[in-house]
Amino acid sequence: MTEQSIRVVIADDHAFTRYGLRVLLESDAGITVVAEARDGREAVEQTIGLRPDVVIMDVRMPNGSGLWATREIRRAHPDTKVLVHSEYETDPNVMAAMRAGASGFLMKAGDVTQIIRAVRDVAAGAWIFNLSDTSRMRPWFDELRTARRDGAFPELTPREREILNLIATPSQTTAGVAARLGISTKRVENAVTDIKTKLGAADRAQLIAMARAAGLGTGP
Repeated sequence: MTEQSIRVVIADDHAFTRYGLRVLLESDAGITVVAEARDGREAVEQTIGLRPDVVIMDVRMPNGSGLWATREIRRAHPDTKVLVHSEYETDPNVMAAMRAGASGFLMKAGDVTQIIRAVRDVAAGAWIFNLSDTSRMRPWFDELRTARRDGAFPELTPREREILNLIATPSQTTAGVAARLGISTKRVENAVTDIKTKLGAADRAQLIAMARAAGLGTGP
């Protein structure tokens, strides 16, 4: 993301909102708005055709809601990040969109200048929120973290996820993982090699960092 422009699709049924977001985002030389979508179906079509890095997604739209579009986009192109942009932080559709795989949430009534940083962070793999009352929303946070952890790395088998969770647990060793699972250390080492290949991790340290960022590493 540092060497090329972050490609963005804006999905919102209000033309004024789309225009404002485009002007703001394109004031940053590192961001390019490649398309706009007026509804959920257009958002999915634009994403499939253009494969942007980030989709800024309104939740309440006609012809396929933002919730539906988020599910479809994450299913078709898991590398595309979805940043939910809504007027209502307690809207159940927002929570559902996060469960569906969105990477962040911003309030429309918030500081609009934050959206450039949010797009950059989400494109880099971060998971962000902009909420007015974090203490009131603590259960919401916890549920979202659980949903994100449980949905992480769908390309792994259940056994591979179990091994990844264990090796990412602080102070856990290969021998300890093998003993806990009742298998040989060689099988654990082979599994770790396969997991690194599937997730594109350069080494064990990077693999563990990826796992912990996704909420794994909590032990049995």
